[in-house]
Amino acid sequence: MRIAIVDDERAMREQLAGYMERFAGERHLPLETVPLPSGDALLESTEREFDIIVFDIDMPGTSGLDTARKIRDTDENVVILFVTNITQYAINGYEVDAVDYIIKPVGYYDFAMKFQKAVRRAERNQGKTLFIDTVNGPAALRTDDILYVEVMAHYLIYHTADREYRMRASMKEHEDTLRAYHFARCHKSNLINLRHMKNISASEAVVGDLSIPLGRAYKDSLLNEYMNYLHR
Repeated sequence: MRIAIVDDERAMREQLAGYMERFAGERHLPLETVPLPSGDALLESTEREFDIIVFDIDMPGTSGLDTARKIRDTDENVVILFVTNITQYAINGYEVDAVDYIIKPVGYYDFAMKFQKAVRRAERNQGKTLFIDTVNGPAALRTDDILYVEVMAHYLIYHTADREYRMRASMKEHEDTLRAYHFARCHKSNLINLRHMKNISASEAVVGDLSIPLGRAYKDSLLNEYMNYLHR
C-alpha cells in the first residue's frame, strides 16, 4: 500500500511517517510512504499512483483541499484523509469524499483510529481478481469491474461495463465468495456490486447506468448492507 504524506512542515511529515510505520508494524501491513512538501509537488510529480493521500489543508501554493479537488478529477478511488489545525476547513472534505480528518496536534491513538478507516477503504478499493470458467474458456475478472451477477436458466452471467461472461453454474456456488467483496442480493436472480450502486427505489436498484429489478423481500437487507458498506 502506497501512501503520500503532503504537508509543508517537515516535522509533521516525519511524525506522520513514524505513526504510519508504527501502525503498519502493529498490524503486519506492508506499507510505503512518500513525503511531499506541497500540493503542487504532488500535482507535478510523475508518480501519482497512491492508495491513500494524507493532506494538510492549509499550505502555501495550492491548498490541500484544492489539490484534492484536482486529484479527484482524474482519480475517484484514491482515499483522502485530511490533517489540519483549522476545524472549519475540514468540513469541506465532503466535496472530495474525504474518509475523515485529524485535528493537529496529532496524537498517535487518534491518528490510528482515523488511519484505520482510510486503510479499510483503500483495501476495499483494491478489490480482487476472480478466475472463472466461462463457456468461452477461462477468464480473469476484477471484482471492482463487475456490476452485477445474474442467473438465467442454468447459466450464471457476470456483467461488466464492457461485456458479459456466461458460465454454467448456480448463484449458490458463487454468492459466498462475492459477498466478501461487497456484493448483495437485490432479487432472487441478481447479485449487485454495492461499489457501483447509485440509487434504490421501490422496484429497482441503479447500478452504474443500469436499472436492476429489486425484489420486495430484499429491499431492507439491501439497504442495511449498503449502509454498512458506506460506513466500513
